[in-house]
Amino acid sequence: MSKSYHYTECGLPNVHLKNGYTLEIIDGEEYLSIDDMNGLHNAIGSQVVDKNQGLTGDEFKFLRLQFNHSRRVLGELLGIDQQTVGRWEKEETAIPKTVDATMRQLFLELLNEDSNLSYLLEKLADREAKTLMSEIILEEKDHQWLKAV
Repeated sequence: MSKSYHYTECGLPNVHLKNGYTLEIIDGEEYLSIDDMNGLHNAIGSQVVDKNQGLTGDEFKFLRLQFNHSRRVLGELLGIDQQTVGRWEKEETAIPKTVDATMRQLFLELLNEDSNLSYLLEKLADREAKTLMSEIILEEKDHQWLKAV
């Protein structure tokens, strides 16, 4: 078996690279270079979202970082506070199944750039939208209720 690199830098304890990296030692210091870092992280994320078990705190954090969201921003998208996100990542409280599924779907959309769920979550999290909410005015036309123009 060839030597693999234990890639703990991604924040997950179980990722090993068989190739696609260069490890150099210069003046006693290790320097890691990875081919196609974005592709690697997409592949790791794909393995994470495809597993049958619930997300671990480390996996949840890995996915959040792939979205480039702070705990606060993710919390706003999910309608919770950033402390709750932190508790999930530290495994102080269980990640609800609906949140687990949402994180997996958001990652899949990130890969496919099909942003149906992320668009809806962002829309719901947008506090300005709440203040701009106007009255709902409907009219009945031909036995069907429609938004009044």
